Amino acid sequence: MTHEKIQTKNNAADLKNLKNSHLSIQLSLDGLEYCVFDKDLVDIVFLKEYEFENRPQTPEQLLDIIKEIYKKDFLLSEKYESVSLSHKNNLATIVPEALYDKDYNPDYLKYSVKVLENDRISVDQLNESDSKSIYIPFQDVNIFLKNKYDNFTYTHASSVLVSSLLKYYRHTPYRQFFVNVSKNNLDIIYLDNNKLQLFNSFLYYAKEDFLYYILFAMEQLSLNPDKQTLTFLGAIDVDTSLYNIAYTYIRNINFLNIENLNLSEEFYQKNSQIKRHHYFELFNQF
Repeated sequence: MTHEKIQTKNNAADLKNLKNSHLSIQLSLDGLEYCVFDKDLVDIVFLKEYEFENRPQTPEQLLDIIKEIYKKDFLLSEKYESVSLSHKNNLATIVPEALYDKDYNPDYLKYSVKVLENDRISVDQLNESDSKSIYIPFQDVNIFLKNKYDNFTYTHASSVLVSSLLKYYRHTPYRQFFVNVSKNNLDIIYLDNNKLQLFNSFLYYAKEDFLYYILFAMEQLSLNPDKQTLTFLGAIDVDTSLYNIAYTYIRNINFLNIENLNLSEEFYQKNSQIKRHHYFELFNQF
């Protein structure tokens, strides 16, 4: 079962003629979100998020959910100039280019991920960093979408996340500690002098676990919670329990506030419930 969590629409767009538009999709075991970027209007003209009631336990269950969404959501079956999918899961690791050898892809993953013999392993080049993201995609969904669209590409959400942060903060010399939040998952990214020093992803099911991973990462990096600024992005706001427990122990907290060239100021004015730190990976796929 799925339910629609959010939907926005730009009335200036013709949603029956999207041949000059890009469809951006992000998929996790908690849900699916997508947006349509109109290249003529140079803006996002549609956004929808589906939240799964229960996490699928097998690739077959996940594919069944996706097929059900596609049956009822006509916009996903329109013709687009291009389509991209980002896989958001914990089946990934980032390896420096100097240490990378394609013959050892399974070995890079096996220390943190159980790799099965029939798993398909994919690799992304992180354009803003001398490193690669090695990951296991939702392969059944990939095949389904490749048959749906003529111009389809896929990547891992961590590749989009890290590359985009490095791009936006390329001229920032000081230490940056980011926490990207989604339901049951947080990503920690640490940049020092615009160099990636740490990326890690954790599952959490309680706010105490959420706090533990953040403080543990800070401790390992020798960062003082009373001095180091934490920048949140993703599905978190100031009125949430996750923010409140973090603020109890970390005094300097802010939210990502960048000017994304794919979105107009009008988009945020018309959709006041969406903040600049929301949907970061989805909005930076294209």
